[in-house]
Amino acid sequence: MEQDQGIPPRLDTQAMMSHLKGDTFPTFPDGDISGFLDPDIRDFFDELFLKAQLSRSAVIRDANISRTYGYQIMDGTRIGKRDYYLAIAFAMRLDLTTTQRMLAVTSSGALHALIKRDAAIIFAINHGYDNLQLYELFIQLELPPLDTGVESA
Repeated sequence: MEQDQGIPPRLDTQAMMSHLKGDTFPTFPDGDISGFLDPDIRDFFDELFLKAQLSRSAVIRDANISRTYGYQIMDGTRIGKRDYYLAIAFAMRLDLTTTQRMLAVTSSGALHALIKRDAAIIFAINHGYDNLQLYELFIQLELPPLDTGVESA
């Protein structure tokens, strides 16, 4: 099978964007659609936790999210706010690509480098910050911290 007739599985965003400039909608060999992100939130988190070898309870605790609500947003029974997913990303120490994928799968809106708060988040991800370090950066930059639904003391 020729490469130009179909799209190889697990394309990155730039490669997919390149294919979307073509005359026809991209096809996958044998109907395989694994090149697209799976919109199933539960499957996304299951795969993420399997790869990261972290427990959901530890991530929820480190993200400072209500335990019940944290489980519900990770299994897709409730939809969380963007900041909740970002807190999870920092608790898991995800890289920027994976964080952007999480935001896409959860329909939370991608981080944009020209928005100051998003730029601070991107900076923090690129430098391996945790939630506390991100909070300190937000205070330093006079930006609102992540809203995790938990009031700080």
